[in-house]
Amino acid sequence: TKEQKNQRLNAILIVAFGLTFAAGAWTPLYDFVAIYLQAAHWPLNPAPDIAGPTERLLMATTGGLSVALGVAIWTSAHDVWNASPLAARRLIRNTAWSWFVVDSTFSIVAGAPMNAALNLVFLAMVLLPMRGAHAEAEAAA
Repeated sequence: TKEQKNQRLNAILIVAFGLTFAAGAWTPLYDFVAIYLQAAHWPLNPAPDIAGPTERLLMATTGGLSVALGVAIWTSAHDVWNASPLAARRLIRNTAWSWFVVDSTFSIVAGAPMNAALNLVFLAMVLLPMRGAHAEAEAAA
């Protein structure tokens, strides 16, 4: 379906973001991630320096978790959807909202409220393809 295709595209974009972020832990590729970090910390703070091993580990971990999120969305849209579109939508929706709430809340706590705003782009990207379909599916169930 068109909804599945959109979710698979979203999954690819999220995996690409995750791979880029993880690869940014390697110093020669940090400049690609620094652009995002500058935006996420704007206007309160400059982007952090990731010279230390702990910061680079956190970038690698964040990237890895983003890749896993993308793979989960792909699997839901591809495999789970065929068995139960409603279950796939719930899985994608609940995963997206739980990520958004935790990531955005603690981004604000960490002094990077712009990251919460940037998270809205990812949230919309994942949830908008399902608009309207969820209510129809639940009504039919």
